[in-house]
This record gives sequence, C-alpha cells and structure tokens, in this order.
Amino acid sequence: MRIGFCSSCGTPLEAAWDRLVVVCPSCGGHNLPDGAVPASVPVDERPRVNLGGRTYVLEGQLAEGDCATVYRARWVSRLGERVVIKVLASRADADLLRREWDVLSALAASTAQGAEHYVTRLPPPIAYGLVPSGVEPARPAAAYGWRSGFQVTLEQVGREVGSLSGHAQVWLLKRLLELLSFVHRAGFVHGAVTPDHVLVHPRDHGAMLVGWTVATAVGGRLPAVPARWAPMYDGARHATPALDVQMACRCVAAVGPWRPAALVAGMAGRHGDAWALREEITRASAADFGPPAWHPLVLPGWG
Repeated sequence: MRIGFCSSCGTPLEAAWDRLVVVCPSCGGHNLPDGAVPASVPVDERPRVNLGGRTYVLEGQLAEGDCATVYRARWVSRLGERVVIKVLASRADADLLRREWDVLSALAASTAQGAEHYVTRLPPPIAYGLVPSGVEPARPAAAYGWRSGFQVTLEQVGREVGSLSGHAQVWLLKRLLELLSFVHRAGFVHGAVTPDHVLVHPRDHGAMLVGWTVATAVGGRLPAVPARWAPMYDGARHATPALDVQMACRCVAAVGPWRPAALVAGMAGRHGDAWALREEITRASAADFGPPAWHPLVLPGWG
C-alpha cells in the first residue's frame, strides 16, 4: 500500500501501488502518484457540456437551489482542472445568473482594499454561455473555478455536527465579516447570506460565499428573495450592508450557543459596518475566551 494526502482537501489516502488515479473519499478529488495530469478524461457515459470553447465532463451534482442546479465538473483536456458549473432550471431566470456573473467578474477585478486576498474567497468566473437541454431551448450556464477545501456548507455543518463551540463561532463569524467588508467596500451587497451559501474550510478556518444571483449594488433593490429563507429578511427588499451583516450573524448564531451583545446587535440589523462589528466580536471573544488560540473544527470526512 502507498499512503498520501488528497491534493484538494488533505484527507489521508491509501491505495495499491498499481492504482493510477486515487479518488478521495471525502471530496471526490482525483490524485495521481507522481502529481502528473492525464492528457484527457477517459471516454465514459458521463454527460458533458461545452462552455467558453471548453468541454467539461460532469462528475456529479453538488446542490440544487431555487433557480439552478450546481454540478462538479472537470475540463476534459486536463483532469486536474476542476470547476463548478451552474445551470439554470428556467430561461426565465437568465437575468439572475447574468447578474451573478457580472457581480463576481466586477469583484474579481476590484481594487478595493484587501482584494488580493478576499477574491480567493469568491467563486472565480471562468465561462458563461448556453448549454443544450434535450428538446428544450438551451439554458444559460456559468462555470466557476473550484476553491480547494471548501466543500461543506454551513447548513451541512449544522445538520451533521449540531452545535459548534463558541470558539468556532468566533472564527467563522470573523471570516464572514471580513469578506463582507471587502464586498461592501467594492460597492456590492451579497443579499443572500444563508446557511447553504456559506462554505466552510475546517482545516484552514476559512469561509467562502457562493450563491450571488441576487447580489446588487449597495442601496439597490433586491431582484428576488429566496423563498426558503424569506424569514431571514424580515421584509427587507433593499440591498444594504446591514442586511448582509444581519444574515451572517443569524447564520452563525444558529449553529452555536455563544451570544455576546455584539452578535445580538448584528442579528437585530443594528450594524451596517461589517469590519467594525468584526472588531467588536474580537473584543467580546477575548473577554469570554481569553487570548486567541487554535481550536480545531472536526467535520465528517476531514479527520
């Protein structure tokens, strides 16, 4: 047997020496013993789509939202290049996917403070176009780069782990507020900071935001409200930084017992400055837990 580690998520792998490709049981990543990348994906029965002049093989479904289905895929010319492909369920929602693409493209090109770091916590846009849909007209779709290690949603964390420790709540909320602070400085509001749109990296204590279909410029009217999470909006219909902050606080409060006054104020929508609240959370955590220290978050499949 040979033992290595997944190049995507770090999970220990065991495989016979004659195995060319080792599939990670945690994240599905394909690992090769010498780090090489095969010239192409073998021909098989998996569906393929073409976007931006590249053909991708769909490896499986990641999620299904109100208006789109999200797939894990790879570029057929390079097995090592993984992507996420979002395909609309209906052409009637084409404006939402286009909005997401435009906002993420603008954020990727942003020169706002911290852009070099925070764009790595956003889906990188790769291609936008139409994909065939049987006898129906082709539907809009977008391909985004895969961010290694961000495979678990906060919704899954709550379902599989239950309650997080206050320490985990601290770093998770701080990562979200830091990211939102950059987004707001760049002139945008996410508008749908819900548990299924927050991806967690347990090993690196990172957080990433997906689901940008209702994102818009600060102060604009939200184009839609996800029906499943409508109660989180309290009737709000305009894109304000305070809305993003409120939703982030409610997401984190729902997975743990820690309730400092700063978090409660954020949950109530009384904070519109994500970075200022982040500083308040830092002070509150120091008062409750002492100096910062590393507290591992163990999730199923991560060891």
